Amino acid sequence: MKKILLGALVLSMAIFTSCESDIDADVPSVSDYNFISFEDDNVVFELNQDGSSTQTITVYNSRRSSSARTYNLQVLPAGFSALYGTDISSDAYSVPASVTIPANERSAQFDVTITDNGVASGQRLTIGFSNDTTAENPHPMNLNITIVCPVNELILDINFDNFAEETSWELYDLTSGTVLIASGDGYDDLDGGSIQERICLEDGDYGFVIYDVYSDGICCAYGQGSYTLTLNGEVIKEGGSFGANEVTLFTP
Repeated sequence: MKKILLGALVLSMAIFTSCESDIDADVPSVSDYNFISFEDDNVVFELNQDGSSTQTITVYNSRRSSSARTYNLQVLPAGFSALYGTDISSDAYSVPASVTIPANERSAQFDVTITDNGVASGQRLTIGFSNDTTAENPHPMNLNITIVCPVNELILDINFDNFAEETSWELYDLTSGTVLIASGDGYDDLDGGSIQERICLEDGDYGFVIYDVYSDGICCAYGQGSYTLTLNGEVIKEGGSFGANEVTLFTP
């Protein structure tokens, strides 16, 4: 009886192994497909404020080929989908028409250049593969833009009191004279609100002035207003209680 059971078990295993081999032979592996993809669906693109930046993008193919393969690229428009779509103007970017993977290689690279023509952090450039390629399952890629300062970054934060329209400010370059380079006013609708300004500065000497029309500062009789100047990550001035104006001199 034991011999019969053992024989049946061996026979069953042989049949299962044979069927498994047949199934495996019929099921394609990943390497049987010709997938093309970007390095990631979402990539951070650091854009120099008031300048241009270039970033190298890598594309991959699931298989090598004895001949070069060219894939056409396209910039996907705003509203392409809920997650993808370009929301910067066409004069702000440069994207090649195609990318070619060399023979016997599985990847290639191309450069994307974006210029700060009014571009803001949080905007994006979306690139996809054109429909006339043989690419399978082509996923688009978002280049998510973050504005960065290539030199010295000054950040001005203002928390307004109950009379924001009384507040204004000016920033002067004092390196070779007195040159107004930035300013802000007209905050009529920001009572109790706040703003943040980011300004790139070359090395030099600077002067910041904050004003209050009624000479009572922005704290504390009519609201808890305040302001902060941060240079290259370090707070260089905090205030709120002043008269008609307050001056801060600094050198990056």
